[in-house]
This record gives sequence, C-alpha cells and structure tokens, in this order.
Amino acid sequence: MNNSFIIPEQFRLNNRIIKVIVDDDYCNQHGFVGEADFTEKVITLCDKYCGKRIKKSEKEKTYYHELIHMILDSMGKHNLKYNEGFVEEFAQRLYEYEKTKV
Repeated sequence: MNNSFIIPEQFRLNNRIIKVIVDDDYCNQHGFVGEADFTEKVITLCDKYCGKRIKKSEKEKTYYHELIHMILDSMGKHNLKYNEGFVEEFAQRLYEYEKTKV
C-alpha cells in the first residue's frame, strides 16, 4: 500500500500554475471541505470542518476530487467539470489506484 502521497502546494495543468491552499475559515464559511476555483486556479482544502479534524484519507480524497475538476476545466470539458457524480466516481478510482499501486 502506498501511504507516501503528499498533497502538493502547486502544480501545472495546460501550462498554468494551480495552487493548493488550506483555508479552514473559507471552507467553513462556504460549507464545504474542498473547492476548485477555475478563475483563480486554486484548490482550497480544509484541515478542520465544523470543529472536527479532517482525516488524512478524506483530505486526500477531496484533493483528488478537486483535481479532477481542474483537469476537466483545463481540457475544456465544461459539462463534465460540473458533473459531480462523474467527478466523484473518477476521483474515487484515481485515489484507489494511488493507494494500491506497488
């Protein structure tokens, strides 16, 4: 099992820098544990939501979910990037791949 995954601070998609930040206040204020901001090119995650610490595995899953949104946006797949069911299914498979590769 691969437990060495580290959420990056930034990466590139389609030659654009995507930043990854942790902002508990923003997430709690807006009622989510993660967000992909396509305009600002930022993925926002939280460590604590409603006073509870987010498990590492849940934060990683949320990161993958938001990453899929960003990838689809970078590909111009605007209908798919807003399809939460598709994004979640894809993110779950990618997370499973990352955690089980040897």
